[in-house]
Amino acid sequence: MNHTFLSISFLGVLTLGLTGCSESAPPAKKAEAVKKPIEPVSGQSGLFQMFQVARPWAPDAMILTLENGDIPEAKAQPGKYGVWRATFVSPSKKVKRDYVFAVSDSDGGVIKGARAGSESAYAANARIHPIPIQDVRIDTTAALETALKVVEKDPAMSKALADNKDLPVQYVLDWSGTNPKPYWRVVFGITVSQSLFSVLIDAGTGEFVKKMH
Repeated sequence: MNHTFLSISFLGVLTLGLTGCSESAPPAKKAEAVKKPIEPVSGQSGLFQMFQVARPWAPDAMILTLENGDIPEAKAQPGKYGVWRATFVSPSKKVKRDYVFAVSDSDGGVIKGARAGSESAYAANARIHPIPIQDVRIDTTAALETALKVVEKDPAMSKALADNKDLPVQYVLDWSGTNPKPYWRVVFGITVSQSLFSVLIDAGTGEFVKKMH
């Protein structure tokens, strides 16, 4: 018997066996990355992001109005939303400009980050006052906390809110009418016109201003 032939044959079978085992072994599964939920931001945070973009456009940029927006990618939290929209005004240029800040891309042309929109002419109005950025010292989270304390002390408002537990809360930064200072309007409802009521909170001090039904 040819021992050399047997050795070669044995090695060939062993090699085939090892190759077969290697091919049949299931591939190692890659650990799936856990995707963290996208966090919404407060009104003050969104405002500052847009102000950084507006300031190069106009060094004297002031806030005319600010309000929240909603996107499915970042579920709203108390005092926080995934989108904030503002209008800034330049008194020296007599021009106003819209801005948007979003924490994520979304449908409807929403793009992550702070972006400038269209410009339009601005004429000073005695009933609508531009707001200096330094006058917005209170955030929406704190404004909501104060507004809820006001609601708790009002039996009618408290009952209305208890009967509508899933009611969304909107936020508008404004300085209009005869109000002596800019304020956060905490709106308990889908929109201002469809709300149960609103509570005005001083944007500089955080103090309660008044209730609006």
